Parts: sequence; C-alpha cells; structure tokens
Amino acid sequence: MKKFFLVMVAAMISMSAWADAEVKSGSLKPLKSADARVLITWDYSKMTIEDKTPAEFLKEKGADWEKDYPAEVAAGEASFDVLFNKKDKKFAQITDDEDAAQYEFVIHVDKFHYGSLGAAIAFGGFARGAHIEGTVDVISLKDKSKIASIQYDCSGAAAYSNEARRVLAYQDLAKDMAKLIGKAK
Repeated sequence: MKKFFLVMVAAMISMSAWADAEVKSGSLKPLKSADARVLITWDYSKMTIEDKTPAEFLKEKGADWEKDYPAEVAAGEASFDVLFNKKDKKFAQITDDEDAAQYEFVIHVDKFHYGSLGAAIAFGGFARGAHIEGTVDVISLKDKSKIASIQYDCSGAAAYSNEARRVLAYQDLAKDMAKLIGKAK
C-alpha cells in the first residue's frame, strides 16, 4: 500500500510539472500595457485529433460527434477569451474590435487529444484531461511583424463531457498566456 501511495504522489507531481507554455523567441513586454488590445485568430489547418485529421476522427466517432464539434470548439475559444481577460486584467485584453487592436495572437493548434473519460471517472481530478499542443505567433498589427513566438502543450483537468474537457484545456492555455505576459521583461 505504501508503494502504491508513493507511485500516486510521484504521478501527481510529474503531471503538475509538465511544461505548459514558454516564449521561444521575442518578447511579450509590449503586451504589459493596460491599453494593449489583442485580436485572436485560431488556426486549425494542420491540426490532428488523436493522430487523425479532424474529418477522419469525427467520421470514425459518428454523426453526434460531427454535429456537436463546431459548438464545442466555439465554447473552447470563447472560454479562452473570457478567462484570458480575467487573468490578464492589468495588461493586454482580447477584443473583437479590429480598429482598436494593436496586436494579434495567431494560435496554431497542431494536436488535440480528448483525454480519457474512463480515467476521469476512475481518478477524478488526478486524471489528465484534454490537451492541446502548438504555437502562438504574437503579431504587431502596426507593421505585421512577429514580436514573439510561444510554444505550448496545455492540458485541463479531467471532466465528463468532450466540451468540458476542451474548455478546460483552452482555459489552461489562457492562464498560461496571461502568466507569460505578467512575467515579461
């Protein structure tokens, strides 16, 4: 029993130590302004879902998945915006107003994995939920130059529905992005 407990503690520590997001080049310092406004563009053009193209994955899963998928993605994107603005309230804020925006996050989602419903049921909050992996180009709209590049691999907590798992993964990315801006030098 003692060995099982130690293995579970080690697993929890290793899960919490997973790298989430880091600046690979450039600086996020220009976003450390309360006046900075950011547009968001999500790029799913090269994304795989559990090592398949989205079309292959959804066809394999069936009509209900295909029907629910667009609303699920929209919910994830909307939750990213809301949580980012809440976490980064002293600095850059996401806007839909193209005239007010000075920057753009082009969020390239390369891989998405739903996580395991079985693990969520068996291990609850200790199970890894969905995760997204990719890069973010931070663009200055004034001259269309890239001011920073971020690499991320973010995962949310375990949850019982596909939409909830996706939302939690997108929220993890939002928290990490806000944290990177707060730490920018």
